[in-house]
Amino acid sequence: MAKIKLTHSLERGDQVEVNVESLANGGDGVAKVDSIPVFIERAAQGDRLAIYLFDVRKDFARGAIEEIVKPAAERVDAPCHHYERCGGCQWQHIDYPQQLKHKRQLIIDALSHIGGIAESEKQVLPIMGCDDPFHYRNKVQFPVKYKDTQVLAGYYERGSHDLVNIDSCPIQPSIFDQLLKTTKVLFKKYRISIYDEARHRGMVRHLNFRISFSANKILVTIVVNHAPVNIKEFNNIDYLNAFTVLGQELQYLHPEVESVVVNFNQDKGNRILGDHTITLLGGGFIEERLATTNKALPARLQEGLTFRLSSKSFFQVNSLQAVKLLEVIALAAQECLSGVGKPRIVDAYAGVGTIAMWLSPLAGEVVAIEEVGDAIADGEENAALNNLSNVEFIEGQVEQVLAAVVDERPVDLLVLDPPRKGIDPAILQVLCQRGPKNIIYVSCNPATLARDLKILGQTGENALYAGYTIKRVQPVDLFPQTYHVESVVVLERK
Repeated sequence: MAKIKLTHSLERGDQVEVNVESLANGGDGVAKVDSIPVFIERAAQGDRLAIYLFDVRKDFARGAIEEIVKPAAERVDAPCHHYERCGGCQWQHIDYPQQLKHKRQLIIDALSHIGGIAESEKQVLPIMGCDDPFHYRNKVQFPVKYKDTQVLAGYYERGSHDLVNIDSCPIQPSIFDQLLKTTKVLFKKYRISIYDEARHRGMVRHLNFRISFSANKILVTIVVNHAPVNIKEFNNIDYLNAFTVLGQELQYLHPEVESVVVNFNQDKGNRILGDHTITLLGGGFIEERLATTNKALPARLQEGLTFRLSSKSFFQVNSLQAVKLLEVIALAAQECLSGVGKPRIVDAYAGVGTIAMWLSPLAGEVVAIEEVGDAIADGEENAALNNLSNVEFIEGQVEQVLAAVVDERPVDLLVLDPPRKGIDPAILQVLCQRGPKNIIYVSCNPATLARDLKILGQTGENALYAGYTIKRVQPVDLFPQTYHVESVVVLERK
């Protein structure tokens, strides 16, 4: 094999000083050395840094900070004392208003460079930020380990599988800090064994908390390395029944704990939840209520919708910002459907149907397409809970179902909310050939969004003619202190 010829003189281990010029999708700072980009974790735009190169490739390199020679104006002290090690956040060292500017710029850059969209800066609106960029997470999942007589729980160190033992985290509500501390103490008190990943022995693998901010109630899920049993068997086994006693004490010490469940997972690997869950205390769920204060939206949404959430339910981790996101979608839907009587809306990649249910007051019919059976079950339960009779769930992969749904009857509005990998090419082909006039694309990944918009914007005589134009792009920050950003794109075909 021929040796790759480098276009630069950099080598692994080199020490250089650089100026950070921008931030990349993924959160790293970007500097230039010998005209190639160097990606640097925990950098801020405007930093002057002394770095060493630990990874050098043909057309890029990666460096680590040795010294901050001159800090950027936007650099701040991270409030979390675990930040230097923890891999949960990437941007706590950047002032929050600047985080918002960078997120908007990530979208603009992706649309311009990947999507070839010349007017991207005009089309991307100012980002909607969080009123409180901390304490927002409504769900956390902590791996649990045992080391040197101590129970550890937290997040993995950035770039490794080493566990950072968390005593507090500024992006979660303070009650989670207290609950985590108490639970670790109770594991020791009741002599409950902790899972050893290398030996695949021990009991507790993960500890999950989920909170309803509207009701101030918490669901605690303990994931155990044990074969599934029913609740009667569980309570007749002493070492398992200890979890019930632990849960009772947890409820006594923290009245916010409404329910405690145990999930069984004996699989090796990184999968967090298994397929079988039993309820020890409470109903096995909490209920979150989302309501808008926007008077332009239907009274039903101002009253609010209730979502029943189990340990396995998918739901946005930022409840307050989820309302802002849903408001943006609903206002755009009203605009798209103006003058249409009893419109038919399709929500593809529907999950538990949060968007579908939120749009139901605007529609004659909403069809929610989702491939995960558990999500369908949650969605149907929540639609019934809110007395929404015009929402229909269809189980199946979007690429296999959407064409039939579109061909069955005219669709007035299609909402796409795909995973980070974006839209499957088969779906794009369906949309290009016979997609509806109006599409709302909700994206969590600027790069795949730009790729898909490029295809949907094509014009001409070829088989993939689409001709959708972008009316606007509205970014919403659901994940402060990270590089992640959500976008709502309104598309129209004349």
